[in-house]
Amino acid sequence: MTVKTRITLLVAGAGFIASLLFSVVVFFELIEQPFELLDAVLQEEADRTTGMIVKNQGEAAVLDAAADKMSPYWIRIYQKDSQLLIYQSDLAKAVQLSFLHVGAGAVVKAAVPMGPLASGNDKIHEVRFRIKTFSMIVDGKTYIAQIARPLGKLEEEIGDMVFGIIAGLIFSTLVLIAISRFVAGRILQPIGKMKNLVVNISEKNLDQRISTTSGHDEFSELAATINTMLDRLQYSFVKQREFLFDTAHELKTPLATMRLTVDEIFAVDGEKARTSAEENLLRLQNQVVRMEKLVKDLLNLSALEILAGLDFRPVDLTELLSSLLAEYQFLADAENIKVDVRLPEGLVLRGDPEKLNRAFSNIIDNALKYNLAGGRVEASADQSEAGLTVKIGNTGAGIAYAEIPRVFDQFYRLEKSRSSQFGGSGLGLTIAKRIVELHRGQIKIESRLENWTQVTVFLPRGEE
Repeated sequence: MTVKTRITLLVAGAGFIASLLFSVVVFFELIEQPFELLDAVLQEEADRTTGMIVKNQGEAAVLDAAADKMSPYWIRIYQKDSQLLIYQSDLAKAVQLSFLHVGAGAVVKAAVPMGPLASGNDKIHEVRFRIKTFSMIVDGKTYIAQIARPLGKLEEEIGDMVFGIIAGLIFSTLVLIAISRFVAGRILQPIGKMKNLVVNISEKNLDQRISTTSGHDEFSELAATINTMLDRLQYSFVKQREFLFDTAHELKTPLATMRLTVDEIFAVDGEKARTSAEENLLRLQNQVVRMEKLVKDLLNLSALEILAGLDFRPVDLTELLSSLLAEYQFLADAENIKVDVRLPEGLVLRGDPEKLNRAFSNIIDNALKYNLAGGRVEASADQSEAGLTVKIGNTGAGIAYAEIPRVFDQFYRLEKSRSSQFGGSGLGLTIAKRIVELHRGQIKIESRLENWTQVTVFLPRGEE
């Protein structure tokens, strides 16, 4: 069952129930009015007949009154004190109805010979009567008048009214179904447009977006949410294409160098062959090492992207950083770089020691590689209730303000020549950023051109 059909049935059902309840209330209100009018007519007729009978005590007058009122009315008049019946109509003579106390009213059934109601037909027929009993005073005496009238016409009118109400309910329900289906279609129209757009979207046209209205209804929020999802998908596809392109570009250079080196080894003849072969093999070895590091970084980054969780355990960050700085001391000594370390004792947090070692290794490696000869590297840390903050800075060429947001992108390098010289892949900071984010931390870079660059890493302590 479609959503449109469900909405139509729900709205039509709710409308039918509301109409039914309203019709029931109206029916009971309307059905009381005829009985009230009929009771008023009965009282008026009882007053008139009693007055006529009492004021004309002669038999002729009574007969005249009886002849005058031999009609659909059932009438009996009593003297209240003696309960003496002083008058009854022809219909009262033919039909026996139960006596009601004064002021009471009821609807009763009685077997009626059709002769008194319709001449020439003496068949027995069951008729419903509306009967009322009244007390009235005429010439200082109290009389009781019991009067009734068949409900034939009134029942027909009530039947017509019930039929009209039922027909109206059916007609209004059909109209409500049609209107509900039309309204449901208009309400779900934006959903249909969204569906058609999403069905037609592929990797070739991810730039398409759902048009949003100026309102703040649920459909506008849904369209905005889908557009946000499409933004993320487009960003992921773009990053994937860039990753594949950059990977192919990074692999192209060492592969081309390796091929040319091998060609040169086979092309050289004579006495220079041995010397040339040694030089070419050394170049070939460097390129193989560079490619090996690139592939290793790619595998590490891919593993971090699909990593579901870390191996959290207590980590002494002071010991980890001190060990890393000691390992890189040879590289600092080779470039006459001074390493200034200010690490307090007891920097302990919960984290993955192997992943943290890799992240800070990449940061320290960059601080030393992309530094000035005779420069300086500073490593410091402090702690708070929220977590630990590590700062690693170096004196280098610096980074332009506009370039800072891109330094964590894959394969992004500021100095292509120096990257080739030191075998950089452009993935070190990308890997470090991913590891810090897996620890629910933050990493940022601050830099001043030709002066100073500093990487700041914040890591929460984690659960004790």
